[in-house]
Amino acid sequence: MDDAAGCPGWVLMRPNVILLVLVLASALTLVAQVQGIAPYTLTINPATTSLGNTVTILVTVTNGNRNSFYTVTIGVQKPNGTGSAITSQGISTDNRGSGSVSVQYGPSSTSWTSLNGTVNTNVGGVYNVAVNQTSPTNIANVAIGQFTVTAMMSVVVSQPTTGTIVQRGQTLTITAAVANSLGAVTGAVVTASNPSNGQLTIPEVSSTNGVYSISYQVLMNDPLGSWTIIVKAKDINQNSGVSLPVNVTITKSDLFVDAMVTYNSKGVPNTSFSTGDTVFPYFRIKYSGSSGTFLTTGQYLVSVKNPSGATMANLTAVYDANRIGFYTPTGYSVSAFDPGGAWTIVIDAYSLNDGFGNTGPNFDASVRMDVVTSPLGYLPFVIGGAVALLGGILVLKRYDTSLEGFEHLEQMIGGPIPRGSSLLLVGDPGSGKTVLSYELLHDELEVGRPCALLSYDAFPEDVQGRMSEFGWDIISHLRKGRLKIIDCYSGLAGQGEGALRDPSDLTELNIQVTSFITKAKNAPVTLILDSLTPIFNGVEAKQAINFLQTVGAKVKKTGGLFILTASRGAIPEDSIAKIKSIVDGVIELTLVRSGRKGVRYLSVLKMERRRIASETVSFEIARERGLVFRVSRFGILRAKLLQLKIKPGQPSEKQAPSAVTPAKAEGKHVDEKGKEGKTPDVSSKGAGTR
Repeated sequence: MDDAAGCPGWVLMRPNVILLVLVLASALTLVAQVQGIAPYTLTINPATTSLGNTVTILVTVTNGNRNSFYTVTIGVQKPNGTGSAITSQGISTDNRGSGSVSVQYGPSSTSWTSLNGTVNTNVGGVYNVAVNQTSPTNIANVAIGQFTVTAMMSVVVSQPTTGTIVQRGQTLTITAAVANSLGAVTGAVVTASNPSNGQLTIPEVSSTNGVYSISYQVLMNDPLGSWTIIVKAKDINQNSGVSLPVNVTITKSDLFVDAMVTYNSKGVPNTSFSTGDTVFPYFRIKYSGSSGTFLTTGQYLVSVKNPSGATMANLTAVYDANRIGFYTPTGYSVSAFDPGGAWTIVIDAYSLNDGFGNTGPNFDASVRMDVVTSPLGYLPFVIGGAVALLGGILVLKRYDTSLEGFEHLEQMIGGPIPRGSSLLLVGDPGSGKTVLSYELLHDELEVGRPCALLSYDAFPEDVQGRMSEFGWDIISHLRKGRLKIIDCYSGLAGQGEGALRDPSDLTELNIQVTSFITKAKNAPVTLILDSLTPIFNGVEAKQAINFLQTVGAKVKKTGGLFILTASRGAIPEDSIAKIKSIVDGVIELTLVRSGRKGVRYLSVLKMERRRIASETVSFEIARERGLVFRVSRFGILRAKLLQLKIKPGQPSEKQAPSAVTPAKAEGKHVDEKGKEGKTPDVSSKGAGTR
């Protein structure tokens, strides 16, 4: 008792205090568990899977309320916003406060509610998972996680195989099978690279097997060499796959001549020709790599060879859409000096090139034609010569006719061709345009003017040979640098060193002309373009006319002459009309055939700064002389009498068309005579040009 009495009071009360403390601690712990956040753990298995597989999502609570029930919402967000879904699950804890719930996400899951898209692992990429507590209290994002779905889309190319060789124009089949872990992929977008690094879309041909195929015809301008084919596939869920590369080699397509024939001047196919007939070769060019593809552009060289194999002419064939083939608008006229026998029209081996590296033919292509001559064929010439000899005096006395030289053209023009002008020589094939341009060229060279010839219808050596036939030597002028022949013809045939590689490249041609004018050091130059046909066949008409205007302005600025030749019918009429309107002078030449005989006529349609004659005069082309006009001796005398009667400046209404008073020629010598009131001299060796 004493001990008890002597003990402090708090000691006697200790058991009660301890009990109270324990009760308060338990109460505080309960309150903390009710109001606190239970520890959540999110586990996803597997973390990486393939398309179409199922993943297991496990949500675990530890140290939560003992023997309690938690409600959670699990949400899954698919890649790129392609779909989302949620599911509500309950978690019961044991007497330790632990519990868990497991749910599967995949194509066969039924416990999910889709908000958009599908509940499926059908899209490759990262899937985001979030867990929200909904009871006993609402707490967001108590746990988050991710899992990855790999697309695993395979693209297998079955054809072609690496090492395949395909020719331009041939068809190549590209076939690929597309699949993923679920099987064949249908409705995918499948593409392949084409030879030019473009894209081909390959259509689906079998929805069961996921097979896609296309037949691609290799273009004639597709790059030669290696073509790496890579097939790519992408499905509606943006899953994609790429094939292994397949290397294919593209080779050129050979060009060969098809349906080569010869036409006469009436447009009728013919293989037999006589003196006076004109031969017009025709042919088509076909690609070997295809069954029915023909070349429809370009211009190519055709040789006319006599029985001994000598080349008598080189003709230019251009594509004629009406004939659906290549045709030579300027044919070969069989003369009385040509030998009879078997002639050939030849296209040399490898002379054809479509501009993309397709060449041919692999050997000379030719067609035979027969030139028929007979001793009796010369009888008319013998009789005609005898008649001319015996009746010459009578004819001269009765009709008083003679052959007047080339200077008669100046009388028709009204004086020499004005300096600083452009002149168009237009006419029928074989009417003498080229001969006239060569004669004008020779006259300009003889008076010491620098000249250039843009030769589109003959090789430089052919130009020299043809001019030498008329006694016009240009070799010395070439050596002295007074004459430059810009070889545009060899380029048409794809041969010739120093030739213009692409005669239709007007920019390069303009550069060469400008260089020639610059080297002339401001001297008046003469530029002859023979002929316009290849230019208008190679480029658009508007581009060609702009080129002519530009070059013409440069030449005329020097005080020189720009002379053009054009064949009637080889250039569109609207283009000819446009050219006539921009040039300063137009001379028209005509060839009229009567049986086997042809008569040539010349008329001056236009000449700026000149008073021209309105007559049409016949002329001949003579060896060693060039153009020779048949003019009445009385007409010449009458013209001179009229010149004496008419005072300078007085109009003449009764003046004969064939005897127009020439205008003042240009140059110092003529100007001085003009001041004295005398009629200027029309000689071509003065300041003007014949």
